[in-house]
Amino acid sequence: MNHRHELILVDTGSIGSTSSKINDMIMCHNPMKKIELLCNGCVRPITEMPFYKCRAKEDENCNFALREWCTRLPTKVNNHPAHPQHPLLLMTNIPNMFNLFFCRVCLLDCNGFAYGCVQCGFYVDVTYGFMPERITHESHPNHLLSITKDQPPSGRCLIFRLDIDFNYMWSKEYKLSFSCGFCDVYIHTGCALFLPKTVRHPYDKHPMHISYLPIENHKSEYFCEIFEEPLNPHICFYHCDVCSQSVHSDYAPLILQCETERHSSYRPGVYFFINMKFGSIHKKTHGHPHPLTFAQGIESDGGCSVCGAELWLKMILRCSSVSLQFITIVWAPLATHVL
Repeated sequence: MNHRHELILVDTGSIGSTSSKINDMIMCHNPMKKIELLCNGCVRPITEMPFYKCRAKEDENCNFALREWCTRLPTKVNNHPAHPQHPLLLMTNIPNMFNLFFCRVCLLDCNGFAYGCVQCGFYVDVTYGFMPERITHESHPNHLLSITKDQPPSGRCLIFRLDIDFNYMWSKEYKLSFSCGFCDVYIHTGCALFLPKTVRHPYDKHPMHISYLPIENHKSEYFCEIFEEPLNPHICFYHCDVCSQSVHSDYAPLILQCETERHSSYRPGVYFFINMKFGSIHKKTHGHPHPLTFAQGIESDGGCSVCGAELWLKMILRCSSVSLQFITIVWAPLATHVL
């Protein structure tokens, strides 16, 4: 793995033994305190020590961090179920400016580490580089679920009732889901592996647990507390049993930005940008004189300064300078056209 700055190991022993500025940098991901720390390898929240953090100076604006597990990834994966014909090699940097690639299994954009076959242009994120052949899942607890390329008779994912047929965009070679050998039950790979069992919300002091069915003895209407809209309890959601509060599953990753973010009215189940780490700084991009921040476009961003296109739910570069506002599209997520 190559990174332009020195990395420091953050563990309980390092707290207090380094400078106060570094100590301020080594807090774990904590939605209750609105602290975000995502791993640059797997793009999952870093919630515990040890982990590695970039020691760059504050003015270099580098937010690189790695879970310890991601420092020990094997360099090659053989016989991947979606691409068994060639080995997949670990790629810590995709050869484009923003390290972006499209995962051919979860069908989401990603800017973390990848396992890829350059010859075929096939890439998967770290999570799907090590797909289990069989899983147990709380939504269908009585039977094991196995990886399959078969088209479900119902055509729907058990968790979100969304179509599993992606043949119109990718060949059947890449289409995978988890299925039950005894029941007509199929689950999207993303729905099966990306949704945590518990999330925290700063407006609720209790953990919110994932639910796949209406809550027993829940008498009031179901309502998403983050975006204040009705919620269908027959589609996966998160719920606090103590306060009887609920949120949509795809809103859960937006907890840190819930005051400013707005999501699509179309329920994708898994958040479009769950595989993306934003916040990197890019200097002198597109001939612009100020540093630009790689970010998710929100409604208040308006239109692109170059082409005028709407920036909401796009990957964008945003200038924070008050004197010269500049925002441009980096990438319109492929996932918005798939899920």
